[in-house]
Amino acid sequence: MQPLVAVHYFHEIALKGGNRRMFVRQAAGNLRRAIVGTGSRMIASAEMSANLSYPGDERWAAPDGLKERLEHVIGVERFARAYPVSASMDAIREGVRELLRGRELPESFRISASRADKAFPVTSPDMNVQLGDMVRRETGMKVDLEQPGLNVHVLVRAGAAYLSLEEFRGLGGMPVGVSGNVVALLSGGIDSPVAAFQTMLRGCHVTLVHFHSFPLVAGTSREKAKELAEMLTRYQFFSRMYLVSLADIQKRILVAAPQDYRVVLYRRFMLRIAEALALEEGALALVTGDSVGQVSSQTLENMLAINAVMKRLPVLRPFVTADKEEIVRHARRLGTYETSIQPDEDCCSLFVPPHPVTRATPELAAAAEASLDVDALVREAIAGAERWEAKWPRPAGER
Repeated sequence: MQPLVAVHYFHEIALKGGNRRMFVRQAAGNLRRAIVGTGSRMIASAEMSANLSYPGDERWAAPDGLKERLEHVIGVERFARAYPVSASMDAIREGVRELLRGRELPESFRISASRADKAFPVTSPDMNVQLGDMVRRETGMKVDLEQPGLNVHVLVRAGAAYLSLEEFRGLGGMPVGVSGNVVALLSGGIDSPVAAFQTMLRGCHVTLVHFHSFPLVAGTSREKAKELAEMLTRYQFFSRMYLVSLADIQKRILVAAPQDYRVVLYRRFMLRIAEALALEEGALALVTGDSVGQVSSQTLENMLAINAVMKRLPVLRPFVTADKEEIVRHARRLGTYETSIQPDEDCCSLFVPPHPVTRATPELAAAAEASLDVDALVREAIAGAERWEAKWPRPAGER
């Protein structure tokens, strides 16, 4: 039997009713982009699944090989190196025998059968029983449903059954691109990269904005932001990031505003600038990594005072109720944690007063910045922004 790679899309796509076709089309397009350069190609695409050609063992398991690529495709629920047979119990039995023939077998096994094609006359539980009895009699292995030494997966779709001895979990989520564009504020910290990624999981394409204080401090946060953005690009194929200096605005705030309001005013300017860039990009919302009460600027009162500057777009906070341990777990799974904890000079930590306000109001925040030419400062910051872009998979010849 010749293997192929069977890919199954996230089950939530099936609930999209009249929009399902658009979701599936986006998922298939993303899958094609993800496998470029792996030696694999799409050989079939159905409503909730796709088949890819198997590129050989070396390209399957190599770093940046097909398996690793599929692990980064949002919208893929699971995938397997599978062997197709005819959709009949006789063909499935013989296929399972062939799959086990010549293999060193463990003491225990289980059958995990699934009938996606409800027209197939044998139910999933009955397949489990029939195939399990056959394997037990012919191999002497014992059935163990909890911790089997070997798990034989059988999936029946319309026209074919797919047999495999391994199954890998994908990221799930909605295919990137089906939910519109957002702009995410990307600091060098732990929270914002996972907030951006969480938004990608709901089908959004994310443009990034990083605020820094260069030349008042070293430019390390910019390089760190680029590294984090490169990691995030693996999940959405293309990223654009604006690197915006807040240095001039911070110097003006230092001179003209009450010191306890500095951080709140920094954040108000960030949202103004990010909203203006988002409108230029055609984005529909801003995204931040805020979590209630985590730092002084993230009390509910301060969030209200900061949000008050938004004119047209909502602010999404995927982890607004999460504690730090939960966010760290997400960052570790995403792979951004080790980069995020590297030391840098965050712009919000510059000129921070010993006792920042924790219960600001929109009115008092507006009064604190009343002497500043807000619109001019926003325009100057945007005009001086650096635009940086990344692609994945990288074009041939790029490192």
